[in-house]
Amino acid sequence: MLAATAVSALLAFAPPASKVLLWYDMEGVTAAAAPRDVQLGGPNYPATRESLTEDVNSAIRGLLRAGATEVVLTDGHGSGNPEPDYLLDRLPKGARFDIREAPYDPFLEAIDGSFAAVVAVGMHCRAGGRGFLPHTYLGHTRWRMAGHDMNESMIVATSAGRFGVPLIMVTGDDALRDEIAAFSPATAYVTVKKAVSAEEAQPRPREEVSREIEEAAARAFTDRARVKPWQPLGAGAFDNELGYLFKEMAALALNYPGARVVDDKAIGLGARDFVEAYQAFRALVFFTAEVRQRLVLDNVRKVTEGSDVMARAQALWPKRSERTYVPTGTTIDAKGNARGTHGYR
Repeated sequence: MLAATAVSALLAFAPPASKVLLWYDMEGVTAAAAPRDVQLGGPNYPATRESLTEDVNSAIRGLLRAGATEVVLTDGHGSGNPEPDYLLDRLPKGARFDIREAPYDPFLEAIDGSFAAVVAVGMHCRAGGRGFLPHTYLGHTRWRMAGHDMNESMIVATSAGRFGVPLIMVTGDDALRDEIAAFSPATAYVTVKKAVSAEEAQPRPREEVSREIEEAAARAFTDRARVKPWQPLGAGAFDNELGYLFKEMAALALNYPGARVVDDKAIGLGARDFVEAYQAFRALVFFTAEVRQRLVLDNVRKVTEGSDVMARAQALWPKRSERTYVPTGTTIDAKGNARGTHGYR
């Protein structure tokens, strides 16, 4: 009885588990230096996977060395690979990959209050930024949330902030470094390469980067109390502005409930909280992406023999007499949207 009481007392004063979420993307990986490097089928994609795995594992080593009890990985990239871009056979002891039976949205569903901190590896600049492969979710939309020009690290930080969890470290190119410093100066940052242009980067030496990521991760976890959870939204409704590459995209987005005109390439949209704002942003990203296909088709019609190509393609559609709304199953295939790139069976 006394022994049981002593154990209970020790447990009561034991420090809480210190679990870290490690979110990774691929554009900001050390070796990614050209657009196809981050796409399945690209000639350097296998080497980029190796580099991603080493960037991530360097961070894991530092976190575990500093006292993290568990590191949970989640895939924030869409390379086209049905499996994680991270090489699972390299997963260190003390870390696990968040593999689920059903696709999920990592921005909203990977994080909860059980984590002590979040680390983001391989990140990139916002849409319109000056870094390598800059974009926010997809490349054609720019999101200003309550006056903040959002990049994906900021989306991660805002989502984590709902639970009081700080974003303690980010890795990426030299241009992203400035974006991170502007919104969260206390967040540690490791520059893994120089952004030469939107389509070219110069990686730093592998050994130097690995060492710096490990050391920065250890310091960031030890000093995590210095980083305040990023909570940029006050109480009550706030405004969002979604800008698009093409005015045709803004015209389509204007059909969204509550949307209003900002200019010929942007709409304004109110929201009550981050989740509502993010879900509207995500929906409009995919709705407006279809405009790209329409613009391509319009251009096909203008080139020599383009009309014949269009006619042959349209002939592949079912005839009107053969079209049906009868269901063929009970679930919707999530492939082709954000949820289709996360969650592995």
